[in-house]
Amino acid sequence: MQLDFYKQKNSVFLIIFYLVALIVVFINLQDFGIHIEEKYHRLNGLFWLNYIAELFGLTDLQKITEIKIKDISDYTLSPVSVYNKYGIILDLPAAFIEIVFKINDVGQIYYLKHFIGFLLFLISSFFFFRILNNRYKSFYLSFFGLFLYLTSPRILGDSFLYKDVLFLSFFTITLFYFLESIEKLSIKNLILLSFFTALSFNLRIFSIFIPIFFILILVIKNFHLKKNSIIIKKIIFYFLFLIIFTYIFWPYLWEDPLNKFIQLFTSIKNDLINVKILYFNQFIQNRLVPDTFLLTWIFISSPIFQILFFIFGYCFYIMRFGGRYLKIKKNLIYNDLWRSKGEEKDFTIFLIFTSFFFIFLLTNAPFYNGWRLIYFFNIFLIYFGINFLHILFAFYRKSKLKRNSIVFFIILAISYNIYAIITFHPYQSIYFNSFLSQKIISGFEGDYYGLSAKHFFQKISKIDNKKSITIGVASHTPLQRGLEAIPTNLQKKFIVVGQNYEKADYIYKNNISEVNSRLNKKYEIPINFSKIYELKVNKVKIYEIYKLKN
Repeated sequence: MQLDFYKQKNSVFLIIFYLVALIVVFINLQDFGIHIEEKYHRLNGLFWLNYIAELFGLTDLQKITEIKIKDISDYTLSPVSVYNKYGIILDLPAAFIEIVFKINDVGQIYYLKHFIGFLLFLISSFFFFRILNNRYKSFYLSFFGLFLYLTSPRILGDSFLYKDVLFLSFFTITLFYFLESIEKLSIKNLILLSFFTALSFNLRIFSIFIPIFFILILVIKNFHLKKNSIIIKKIIFYFLFLIIFTYIFWPYLWEDPLNKFIQLFTSIKNDLINVKILYFNQFIQNRLVPDTFLLTWIFISSPIFQILFFIFGYCFYIMRFGGRYLKIKKNLIYNDLWRSKGEEKDFTIFLIFTSFFFIFLLTNAPFYNGWRLIYFFNIFLIYFGINFLHILFAFYRKSKLKRNSIVFFIILAISYNIYAIITFHPYQSIYFNSFLSQKIISGFEGDYYGLSAKHFFQKISKIDNKKSITIGVASHTPLQRGLEAIPTNLQKKFIVVGQNYEKADYIYKNNISEVNSRLNKKYEIPINFSKIYELKVNKVKIYEIYKLKN
């Protein structure tokens, strides 16, 4: 069969783009550090693999997992037997791969997991591309949305850390099948929607609102269709498979599922820690964040062009939606909240995004560092941005100059994202908008994940060739976990003594504190230490090194 390149050029272009992305990531993967929660997630995967092995009588596997669990020691780790409600979608398969392929180097285990996490993110980007392409029927606009999806600096940086972006990835795929099911309530679509809803719920408990939104959209759509019995049957079918998939992929629910499910919600208040976070140079309670918290973090840590496109697109949609709502009258054809399949998708996206935003706002949801808990909002930010560009192109279709002006801004947005990724590498997850001053940036938390630990230990190794070096930590970051990012022979020379500064040769300090460091002096640098090094990336201070004076 001959390949018609002209007809297939878009597909070929996408394949080449994804291949280049994979090669670039593979080459640069080990530039990234190990984040502070990786050890816990490895323990979580082994814990549940051990549970399954014991349940099904897999004795050899059970023994191996028990040995590995005992080898994982860190006094700062939360007990996995208590905090075991987090989903196992990646943790358990990674633990299984570690054992099957006999990977003993802990650092390589983590980097393999990083790669898998990024691969899932890459796969989800194709589903996002399909969402846009199904809506706008424009390859180039859809590809631009795909590009923004993959190159939003904070999102890209965290894609290797797999926790928050892992949820974004599965939520994107869930949203794709959500829209497909709204358009066509086929058995295939409903099964796939229930499958990915279950996986999303496994990762983030607030995904329980997805079925609620699904019912709501169907109810609104059925006002004119009047197919109550069919809709009810489809909803029951969806919920039946959702329950089955949720149960299968969540071993936590295998024993006493009803009570365990209820405990997921009742235990939230107790499981979440209460800490101070730095916000506009003030220390505030993470459970009492101001109403502006989410919007502020999104705006200061997202590329400026994405924000501008979103603001115009979202405001335009609100005006159009308001106009539709005010003109609704009975017994008039095409006088509804939407007038086409495309507008139906816009309304669905608008409803889900706006509802989630107000749910987080009204429930005063706790946050720890930035907006990472709701990175999935980036889907909606880009969607409305592309919507705005789509409208502009349609409005100025007869003006070549104006259309070229729009293309110019698109190229600027692409160039800016590439520049930001290169500039912040490998600390894209600490990205701040370049238009902010250094004073404003310093008033917010930075390296929450402790990714700079790898760079810090490598730097000290070059500075000091002693066989044994003690490290103090003027930060809430459990620095000793970052040792697993460096070779074993280097790990042995470092002894982390926390805030026992009298024992330290060097002190590590970043901008992370769980207390008000202006009132609580636990992270204050002693006067017998002097600063010898500071790592700063594009106005963002990553960490500092202090050395004991001779």
